[in-house]
Amino acid sequence: MENPSFHAEDHLNDLGPENSVENVSEFDPFAPANAVSAPVQHRPFRPPPPPPNVPPRRTKLTVDPWVQGLTPELVSLDINSSPRKIKSESNNTQNTLQRSVDFNHRPKSSSFVSYINSGAEQAVDVETNYNNVNTSSTNPPAVHEIGNSKFLDFEGATGRNEMTTKLLSDRDKLMQLFMAKRQDDYTSTSPYKVFVGTWNVNGQLPNEPLNPWVASEIDPPDVYVIGFQELDLSKEAFVFSESSREEEWLRAVKKSLHPKAVYKLVKHIRLVGMMLLVFAQERHLRDITAVVSHHVGTGLLGKMGNKGGVGIRMKLHSSTFCFVNSHLAAHLEEIQRRNQDYNDICSRMRFPDPDGQSPFSVFTHDVLIWLGDLNYRIDKLSLEEVKDRIESERYEKLREHDQLTLQMREGNVYIGFKEGDLTFRPTYKYNPGTNDWDNSEKCRCPAWCDRILWRESGFNKMHTNIHQLKYQSHPSLKISDHKPVSSLFIIDVKVINQALYRKVYEEEIRRLDRMENEWLPTMTLSQHTLEFGTVKFQQAVIRSVEIENTGQTPCHFEFIGKLGETQFCKPWLTISKPKGYVLPGDKQDIEFEIYVNKSTSPSLNNREDRIEDILILHLVGVLEFFLYFIITVSQNWESTITIGRIDKSSMLNVPKELWRILDHLYHNARYQPDLFQQPGLHEEMKLIQENLDTQLPTVGNPLPGSNHSVAEALLIFLEALPEPVIPFNFYPACMEVYNDFERCRALLRSIPVHHLNVFNYLISFLQELPKHEANGLDLHLIATIFSGLILRPSSTQKKQLGEARMERIKSTAIIEAFLNHKV
Repeated sequence: MENPSFHAEDHLNDLGPENSVENVSEFDPFAPANAVSAPVQHRPFRPPPPPPNVPPRRTKLTVDPWVQGLTPELVSLDINSSPRKIKSESNNTQNTLQRSVDFNHRPKSSSFVSYINSGAEQAVDVETNYNNVNTSSTNPPAVHEIGNSKFLDFEGATGRNEMTTKLLSDRDKLMQLFMAKRQDDYTSTSPYKVFVGTWNVNGQLPNEPLNPWVASEIDPPDVYVIGFQELDLSKEAFVFSESSREEEWLRAVKKSLHPKAVYKLVKHIRLVGMMLLVFAQERHLRDITAVVSHHVGTGLLGKMGNKGGVGIRMKLHSSTFCFVNSHLAAHLEEIQRRNQDYNDICSRMRFPDPDGQSPFSVFTHDVLIWLGDLNYRIDKLSLEEVKDRIESERYEKLREHDQLTLQMREGNVYIGFKEGDLTFRPTYKYNPGTNDWDNSEKCRCPAWCDRILWRESGFNKMHTNIHQLKYQSHPSLKISDHKPVSSLFIIDVKVINQALYRKVYEEEIRRLDRMENEWLPTMTLSQHTLEFGTVKFQQAVIRSVEIENTGQTPCHFEFIGKLGETQFCKPWLTISKPKGYVLPGDKQDIEFEIYVNKSTSPSLNNREDRIEDILILHLVGVLEFFLYFIITVSQNWESTITIGRIDKSSMLNVPKELWRILDHLYHNARYQPDLFQQPGLHEEMKLIQENLDTQLPTVGNPLPGSNHSVAEALLIFLEALPEPVIPFNFYPACMEVYNDFERCRALLRSIPVHHLNVFNYLISFLQELPKHEANGLDLHLIATIFSGLILRPSSTQKKQLGEARMERIKSTAIIEAFLNHKV
């Protein structure tokens, strides 16, 4: 008889390039100054139906006659322009991310030490995963019309009728809102079986079959969601975000998928050691659309990817799904840091809308499943008490001391999430290769680190129901110090009845026609002036305004630039919803966030800009209707330590803030484990910043907060310098002589004396750190961390990916050479 697993592997054909979905990432180690994005492919959500005599068809993007001559696959919309302004881009065309679609919503900084180029614009790379429909045809398409919407029907090379729609117009977007409100009238539910698995593999290779975990059920699931953590613990993966382990584990999962079905890879994404895979049965692929991904690093400066999360969103029929795989901060006592990592992922993970509207957060989905090594431990019990309760299987009593359960109960994290009963042994920590608890020198206490939680949308609960069938661990897999965990769900998915959809659509479009003919839009605001108080560096201040549609027709609003300006707001301001729709009688909150970082602070420090602005809110279609916002602050701008310059007039020969930070680290942090490898806490960073602003430099006066927070303050200070320690104009020459230390030293002797003082002072301090083994630092790691801060290119000097990587290696070699020589 034919081997079933071999048969399944033969049919594991991944989606081709035309179906792939590119990552949208804020962690790009070598992004050039003007990053080039791939063409943006737009596709409407579910298009309105054809006339009743035309059967429902699959869809593919086409283009109106007003953009004839443009290649459909390369058409992209400039969302800050009018709906008819469209531009064609080739694969090599630069596409700078507009402020209004800034998915890096609150960047703590635009660079992370040597892992990200400072100041690099993060271009959005969006491609939507839709059905691969053959559109070749020799017959001209027939045009059908319903209201103002056009549909093209043609006979393709496949011999089947295909239907395509034009790019979404404003009217089509309004129809989406109307149809969403009436979805109960044309949808029913269908159950789908979803397998979710998570495993921290501790940097090991997949040298044992994964079938006991991945194919543990009798019947094959419809969808697989599998997450890994610590896929690769090497320094190379950490610095360059590249790893051969990715392919090895992907291949191992493919071989282990259920043999009774044929699966294809829908999407996968990796950030350092975190990887998330989504597979679906081949028969479901045509019903999966709008697949995009994003990842967020929560390490130092909010960018390092050793901790953080990776996410994938998709649409199955008419239900939206979001899967997040995360690896949160380790160690028993770091509850607050784990909570901070969770909140950072929630606030910064954004999935782009193919139609150019506001991006989706993790919570704007019908189904949200969160998996990973969450690292919450068991508190306030001795090791013996924990093991005793495990051996007697008193898991409920043990869970009373589970940090995650307690934090959820207090409302600190995972609000609205659910988790199944923990009826299995804790999944951490084991001696690798065994089922025995850790008996190493550290002797870690057992804990349920590896978890799977879910959350249903607050809306449409009648249609989206999640039923957990199983929640279990798989102790037979022994290569790691963690055990894999799985959960099996039955999820009711919204499926559209095409005949009912067509009927409801025709009713709604007639209603829209009447409304447009009889009424003009009108809107009121809760306030017209926004007062933000004191604004400080890297401390967000948020205000909100409620808008209400007081008319009888939908309002399409958007913020527009003032006369002669290309942007509708200043770069230090972010608007949560720069354009959108409000239906009659509805209200909507818009958040305005001021966040000053190293990119926007220089103009404020130099008094070239002030934190004040006038915003114009325009109702589309009503030429004379404008609403004005006035942005003010009570104290315009409080310059802080991290916005300093290397001042030649300083009495200390180095900036006082730098002296205080290094003095604290030298006296208090030389023996700190994981120094410069673990992020600080946000609240402590604020206290440190306040202290450096208000206190005079005195010997023996320690800074507030943990050593990790003070260490991160040093990195932020160096990163925020408008001119780095080694000035920009010396950067090209340094790249030329990187392998000749004597020439490098001679070159740096010619930099301005106050820069040279800082360089020598900093190198002298860094040379002391490897003398203390407890901190885990060596000269190469120190050079890797600090090279991107001390010696970095300007925005005009940045190179493309390959060259940028080589220059990063050269700058690291230069700093390491100085660390190896006496200053």
